[in-house]
Amino acid sequence: MERPAKRGRPRKYATAKDKATADYQHQRNKRQEAATRDKGLPYSNFHNLHYPVQQSDNAQSNAFTQLQEQDISNFLPPSSPPLQSTTEGVFPDYDEPFRSASIISSSSVPEAYSVDRSLSLLAADPQLPGNVDEQNIPNTRTSTYAEDPVAVSSHQGSDPVQDVVSDTISETSQQAGDGEPEPIKHLAQELAEQLIKFQGCCNECHQAAKRNHMEDANEHISLAMYLYFTPELGPDILSRETIAHQKDDVAGKLSPESRRQLFCGIDSREEVAYICLDEDERVSDGAGVTFDIDSIVAFPSSLAVAKKGIHWSPARMTVSDLQSDLHLRSIPVTFLDTNGKQHQVHRPVHQIPHYTFGRVIGFEDISLYLLFPNLYREEQKSSKLRDEDFRLWMDGILLPAIYQCYSTAHVQHYPSSYDHSRCNSTARGVEGLSQRVHPVAREQQLVYYLPPEALADVWATITATIQEPGFQQFRDVTILLQAKNLKVLTKDVTWEKMMSRFEQYWTSAIDNNHTTTDLYFDVGKETCPQQPSQVLPWSQLAAGIIEDPPQKQAETLLYRRCCLESYALQVSNRHIDDKGTQKQVFYPFSMLQDTGSLTIETGKRSARRSAGLLYSQFYSSVKEVFAAGNVYPFTNTAIETLALDKKLRKTWELVGGGLSHQPAALIKAYLYTKLRCHHAIIGSKQKSFGIREEHRVSKELFYAIDTQIRSRELHDKSLIVPTDDGSPYYSFTTDTLLTWVRCNINKFCVGFEMVYSFQDPHFVTWEHTRIMLMFLRCLQFSYTGGLIQKVAGCWRDVQLQPDASQPDGLRRHEGLGFKLTMERYGYAWFLDKIDWNTLTFRQPYAPYMMFNNPSMQNVYRARYHQVRDVRIDFIRVNRAYQWMLEFSSIPKCLDLLENYLRELCLCAFRKDVFFHVKSALRPECLESALSGEIPLCYDSVNNAMLKDHQPLQLAQGNRLAVKDIHVLFSWLWKSKDDYFERQGWNEKPYRMLFQQSFHAIKTARGKAGARKWRQDLKRSFLGSHWILPYPHSRGFMRKDKEEKQFIWWPSAHHGLIRHYAKSRQVGTLAHPLPASNINTHPVDGWQLATTLFSKSYMPHVIQPEQELIRMPENELYARL
Repeated sequence: MERPAKRGRPRKYATAKDKATADYQHQRNKRQEAATRDKGLPYSNFHNLHYPVQQSDNAQSNAFTQLQEQDISNFLPPSSPPLQSTTEGVFPDYDEPFRSASIISSSSVPEAYSVDRSLSLLAADPQLPGNVDEQNIPNTRTSTYAEDPVAVSSHQGSDPVQDVVSDTISETSQQAGDGEPEPIKHLAQELAEQLIKFQGCCNECHQAAKRNHMEDANEHISLAMYLYFTPELGPDILSRETIAHQKDDVAGKLSPESRRQLFCGIDSREEVAYICLDEDERVSDGAGVTFDIDSIVAFPSSLAVAKKGIHWSPARMTVSDLQSDLHLRSIPVTFLDTNGKQHQVHRPVHQIPHYTFGRVIGFEDISLYLLFPNLYREEQKSSKLRDEDFRLWMDGILLPAIYQCYSTAHVQHYPSSYDHSRCNSTARGVEGLSQRVHPVAREQQLVYYLPPEALADVWATITATIQEPGFQQFRDVTILLQAKNLKVLTKDVTWEKMMSRFEQYWTSAIDNNHTTTDLYFDVGKETCPQQPSQVLPWSQLAAGIIEDPPQKQAETLLYRRCCLESYALQVSNRHIDDKGTQKQVFYPFSMLQDTGSLTIETGKRSARRSAGLLYSQFYSSVKEVFAAGNVYPFTNTAIETLALDKKLRKTWELVGGGLSHQPAALIKAYLYTKLRCHHAIIGSKQKSFGIREEHRVSKELFYAIDTQIRSRELHDKSLIVPTDDGSPYYSFTTDTLLTWVRCNINKFCVGFEMVYSFQDPHFVTWEHTRIMLMFLRCLQFSYTGGLIQKVAGCWRDVQLQPDASQPDGLRRHEGLGFKLTMERYGYAWFLDKIDWNTLTFRQPYAPYMMFNNPSMQNVYRARYHQVRDVRIDFIRVNRAYQWMLEFSSIPKCLDLLENYLRELCLCAFRKDVFFHVKSALRPECLESALSGEIPLCYDSVNNAMLKDHQPLQLAQGNRLAVKDIHVLFSWLWKSKDDYFERQGWNEKPYRMLFQQSFHAIKTARGKAGARKWRQDLKRSFLGSHWILPYPHSRGFMRKDKEEKQFIWWPSAHHGLIRHYAKSRQVGTLAHPLPASNINTHPVDGWQLATTLFSKSYMPHVIQPEQELIRMPENELYARL
């Protein structure tokens, strides 16, 4: 008989083990609830930064017993309340549909942040900020996972209270770890392993590379050995406070053979030195590890994020200190064009109109910015708020909110209006003047204290006010929190101490209840030699005589390229799906092949970015020798202007529409940069420098990394990295490395100043300009890291590009070939493409070398094409000059080149005339007129003008400033040494080309030959240019005051008019007249046409001489 079933409730737990597990979970939840109630106590709301090592069951039991004896709830991490991001409308994912990450939330871990709303970044260059060309790192070495972490060096003494805290918090840490999504957990494990030990090449890889190195028959030389054997190559000019001149004879101090060896590495045996970093001797046996948090980026939900208040700046900064995109995703902005049409584009954060609201009290490294995406304007040249916008913001929104929320006792100390604040900030700069008035008043950055009690109300009032009519342009205002360069502030020898140090600053100044999930930390690890650093004795610095120390113990570490590539390859192999989106950029150090810096940027849709990693970067701290904030030596490309002929520079300034670069200022900048490098290197030779890595991670990934490090029980251990064959870095004495860098900088300065000094002060050839450009561009890569790959003229050897205009359909480009020489010789030697006697590019490479675009040319973007045409014409004059020297013994060749230069100058004159009247030209005639194709005759010019400017207005009357054609010719063409004033048009391109041509002919044929050429140009000018500009002392061409039409000076020859009239009667007159007729036209007898009774202008059109300038250069050279 079957037994009846038992009555009552069904069993809640299947087994006794399930019940015990549930009871344990219930007890843990109660403890966490108790911790949440006390979350306002010190150190409790810092986002669970202290996750300890996981403990065994016995350790947990002991912890439970100790908890009953001591109250440690103050140290427990609270649960983070649900937060809503205030950047929802500012940072939507515009690349793909919105997706939320699948994340299991717990009471101790903040809510997960949507993957696709994480903020993007640009590649982080440890030296040069800004956009760069990415280059994938080649797989050149075998990759493998690194071995177990290195041995722990020393332990700190245990603290019983701290042990209790660690044991207890481990339960919360375990829960966080168990609740993490798998991608975050795996990435945290990977980054934790990397932070503990560099995951580069294995020992076997380095041993195999060393065996291959030993078997190589080529001679390899260390940095120290190279410096020992080549100290005499080039004078030392880095410390000189003046730029070299002709009397200094820098060129005479270096023979052509020495120049070749210095830059090409080719010695007397015709062999190139191979620079091998493995040959240098190690200094010490180990390096210590420190951790830090270098920067923070966040988007708080309220100004109340500042727990202790804000130092508020009511005035805008003259120049914003927000100068980069902070590696964040571009922000969508909306603007109206001139036609009232609305557009939406994306702009980086520093291009969004903003101003610095103030700094956080208690953590002054943190700046708060207010971003106004709705104030963006496409035509804006600065992200600084316009006066009218800032006035409305201050008087209509911010000041009323502050006055409403703070008491009278507070606001009595604040400015009362925009104008009040502006005048206060400039009071010291204006009211204290007694000798001279500054064109722009100096501003004093006044700050005022805003107490924390009312900050939440102030922000609430602001957000309500901007919804009212008249303030809609301020909607979507966003708070940006940024702190950078915190590495020294937060650095410590263990992970635990670093976290405690950072927590002390952060929790004392920041209220985490007002932070959102848009929070990123740059986690840094630095491996630094344990050798002590010293400063030079003051007696040596004062005397300027630096003595070598008896023992050179200071050490500098540099990353091995093979280890960086191995790590990058492991990352790619570990995340197969990310291969197509991950960007990796390698920056060679001081033009050396085997060491440098690496940046890895995760792709926008990659799994690693979804898990919270934005980018990683690896670089050497020796860059601090040259870093002045974000200013690095020789990165001011404007100094390239020093390589230009002064006439060309002035002409470019005129054509480009204003001044841009002043030589005196540029020379001072160049010399100051040299001197800074000199003092920085000399003073740093007894300092030690390490290597750094930084990873920008989301706060959730940051917690997960903390959990992983604690689970390995290494959070309170000091780590030591052994210096051996398996190390991921090279070891040098700092003296050797900085001496190498100094020699590298000095030699390119020598190259530049050598050419600068022996050039003709009246005529700088374009070939010498190109050589100086080459040396100046090499300078920016001569010290620490720089992207040489970005400069094609330096990086490439030969490049062929499709070009239908070329006979073979390909355009050839040549460069110095650094890519080739670095791979072949370990250093960026020049390929042998330079004539070291003349210091010019040698044939057949010269026409194809890529150093043809000075940075100054790119300044004039609005008139880029005309500036480029001026450069091309200048180069043509230079080439003719070189040919004159080459064929100086053949009179017929010189005659041909004189004709060529005459045609070139007259064509440039026509270009300048039509460019001046460009606004009055018919669109269909614009191209031919600006290229100098249209003759300067009445009918041809009249036909090219718009109807409003027809017929041409001709100069006439008895009160003309110029009535004689010869006077007009002198005013238009002759030198500035005469009595004519040419304010605003003295540097016209045609005048510059005329003067350069005159100097070239004078050099080749003497002063008499140059004067004869000028007379020939005048004959051709009078015989073919019959409608001329009527200039005045302050302008190239006069305008009628009433009708606003251009006034032309008509030239005519009464006898020539009658001659062509007879030819027309017999039917032998061609139209237009051929250029060959110019040789038959008289020089004398020309006069102002409006004084003739028969005709007020020449009734004919004659073609200008253009046969030679239309001829391709290779044909012209063949004809020579």
